[in-house]
Amino acid sequence: MRARKLGWWAAVLVLGLGVAVVSFRDPGGRDSSASSTSPSANTVRAGTRYTAPRAPHAEGSLRITGVVRDARGPVAGVQVSASQADADTLSERLAREAPPALLSGSRNMRQAGSSVLEQEFARLVEAREGEAPEFARTATAEDGTFVLDGLPAGAFTLWALGDTGATVQPDIQAGSDGVTLTLEEGVFLSGVVVDQLQGDSIPGALVTVIHESQARYFDVLADAQGRFRVGPLPPGRYLKVASAKGWRTRAFREGVWLDADVDVTLELQQQLRLEGVVLNPEGQPASGLTVHMAERDGGDTRTTRSDARGRFAFDEVVLASYRLWARSEDETTFGEAEATPPKSVALRMKPVLFMEGTVRDEQGRPLKGVRLGFQWQDQGDRPSPMAVTDEAGHYRVGPLRKSGTRVILRCEHHLDAQQDLELDEPHAGPWDFTLRRALSVEGLVVDTEGTPLPGVEVKLERTRGVPEASGDSSSGIEIARSDDAGRFIVDSEEGGAGHLLAEAADFRAVSQAVVIPSTGVRVVMGRGASVSGTVVDAKGRPMANVNLQLWDTAPQSGSPRTTPVDKTGAFSFQGLKAGHYVVEARLQTPGVEHAESQAVDLEERAQARVALRFEEGRTLEGRTVDTEGQPVPGVRVHACLPLEDIPPWRTDGPDCRSRGEGGVLSGADGRFVLKHLTAPSHQLVAWKEGHDFAPARSRGGTPEPAALIVATGQEGIELVLEQRPRLRGQVVSEEGAPLPCTVEVGTSVHVPAGTFDVPLPVDGPQPLFVKAKGFLELWQKLVVRPGQDIDLGMLRMTRARLVRVIVLDEVTHAPLAGTDVSIEAIDERPLSDRPYSLPFVRGSLDAEGGIDVEGVPFARVVLSIRRMRSSSVQDVTVEATQDTVTVRMSDPTR
Repeated sequence: MRARKLGWWAAVLVLGLGVAVVSFRDPGGRDSSASSTSPSANTVRAGTRYTAPRAPHAEGSLRITGVVRDARGPVAGVQVSASQADADTLSERLAREAPPALLSGSRNMRQAGSSVLEQEFARLVEAREGEAPEFARTATAEDGTFVLDGLPAGAFTLWALGDTGATVQPDIQAGSDGVTLTLEEGVFLSGVVVDQLQGDSIPGALVTVIHESQARYFDVLADAQGRFRVGPLPPGRYLKVASAKGWRTRAFREGVWLDADVDVTLELQQQLRLEGVVLNPEGQPASGLTVHMAERDGGDTRTTRSDARGRFAFDEVVLASYRLWARSEDETTFGEAEATPPKSVALRMKPVLFMEGTVRDEQGRPLKGVRLGFQWQDQGDRPSPMAVTDEAGHYRVGPLRKSGTRVILRCEHHLDAQQDLELDEPHAGPWDFTLRRALSVEGLVVDTEGTPLPGVEVKLERTRGVPEASGDSSSGIEIARSDDAGRFIVDSEEGGAGHLLAEAADFRAVSQAVVIPSTGVRVVMGRGASVSGTVVDAKGRPMANVNLQLWDTAPQSGSPRTTPVDKTGAFSFQGLKAGHYVVEARLQTPGVEHAESQAVDLEERAQARVALRFEEGRTLEGRTVDTEGQPVPGVRVHACLPLEDIPPWRTDGPDCRSRGEGGVLSGADGRFVLKHLTAPSHQLVAWKEGHDFAPARSRGGTPEPAALIVATGQEGIELVLEQRPRLRGQVVSEEGAPLPCTVEVGTSVHVPAGTFDVPLPVDGPQPLFVKAKGFLELWQKLVVRPGQDIDLGMLRMTRARLVRVIVLDEVTHAPLAGTDVSIEAIDERPLSDRPYSLPFVRGSLDAEGGIDVEGVPFARVVLSIRRMRSSSVQDVTVEATQDTVTVRMSDPTR
């Protein structure tokens, strides 16, 4: 256990930079690397595409002097440096483009909301852009003193990075003397870089760690097992970027404030080549067309051009689903396809069309200013088109793909309308539409000083005269938004009594009765009450990287409001109604979610201030052991509030599932430490792959079915883990040769040598799938029982064949290249009666109109070919010796 104790919530606004795996050179040329095997941060790495970090600046004549100390006194040999973040650094971009609140949601929300940003951050770090410049560095003398020379005027952040601790101190002015930097206990960030698909480690991968506040970059190379270790680092929130030749550089961002050692897995995607051919509507190669490609999940668009044979290729793409599209220069044809490398793709161009017509009212009069939107018509880099009618009610829009579309028509004082159209069907004449007259409510939204308010959402809800049996006395919600002058028009199909609801950020919602139709309605919105305040740590330092929430404690108030916290720890909530509220700040650290809250009673237009302070709390220590009492290292331990201690105003309960890579890690001796606990008791849960947590056999607390409840003052805590049952076997070919394969039972495991020994994740009936290229997928059912390993012995795989399916036009017999199809192998026997699974394939036909179906048994089978987005289906029998089959179907482009 470390001798020095870290002050609670070490500066949230500053970053840490590990020294265990990076080299610095002081002005005298002395190499003070803490690891002789690590790369220098100041040298260009041979054989890589990375440039060196920025060299120290020496632009001024000022200096900063001081001393570095720890709990025992001055410390020699500590690296001290001065950096300065500006608006161009990565930290500022992180703050502007991805606020901490984005990082506090579920894993799926974080991935969806930040995947594009993470790609951009990976690009910046790879190019060594956005790095905070370092102006000076040195090493402390024997008496712990340091001098930083050559500084320009201004405020700097000082870093002290030693073998046993680290600290960082912002806002030190150049010219300061006698600055004291006190080393605190740091944290280590370690892990492994692996291939995402196979799980194999990637030796020599480059990992760059960046603290999110100050953008100081720190590099380390993974060893021969793909492992890396960085530290000690000052506590903080860190961005990780990993790269390796042949893999795509990737950024990893989690909303966790590190105050304890962590071990992470960084998965990289291997780069592949995506090839294809562009064909014209007649199926001939189309040369000189620009082909666009983008991942379906978002990201940058790449382009290339088709050659004389219509061929194109994209290098350095990863295994993912891509959208590809192209359009002719005269925009008379457009083609699109989906593809997953390394398979090739045929991009078939198809004629497009332009729609035009007239929109009229019920009396046949043309309508000006009708907005027409066409859904499901986005064309790669272009959104679905829109059109607006002119004075004659006429519109023209295009190009449109010959497929289905939904037309939505909107016009003031008229009811919205929509119609679904099949554009690939013959249509004579223009596409004309008729809109019905609406009953409208028109008015103005202003604040209490009479200033018009733009962008206010106004909802109109009709009120029925007699409530129905369900008790619902309203119907038909219509929505509009005020324009730049605060004016709004909201339309309704029916007249009578109703009410308006106006809502806008920083203003109190307003509800008022109206008569439908009416004009001159005035909606006055007041700012209402407000709550503002600050969040600080136990030493009074501002905390910016917290998730701040405002809970309305009234019944059925729903989710809390959120707001960002600035660099000074300040926040504000506006536009509140009178009532009882709770302001809560949360911070996720490894293994513990910390929270501080304060109740607030608000009167109308009151302005309340609160001060949230995270307390030091207590430290809880324990051990993770097996059933014999022997240490179990590498266990992830989580602590959370018991259900009965969750405040009644919170609608979300604790997440005490100890899975994934969260939690505090137990050391080689099984010891773990949880810091800064403030609640009277906590649930403790533990997890390690291949083990089960056994609360009933654990010691030092009160066992529950899935957790151990530990109260203040309890000691001798031991969390017991039991070995999971294991599955063993050897996969061989029909000749008995070991087969590289994938074994899937709950989770998928790559087995390069054919022999496997893996833990079984859960008890009960479990399906087992074994997959090997060129062989039938093996399937069988297992029953997993506690404490009982399963030895499958030798699993002999049966060879499969590849059948090529060619789809031709039933009229012209030309290949239906670029057509999307799905192919399913049919077997009337249920899966439980077959020792193998049959293939299902979905994709686009290539230039020959073909698609390969792997995993077909050497027996007579029926393949069912379906043309996507149509009811066209063709079944074909494939004999036991056939490797090619031809099918004729209707051409979807004709």
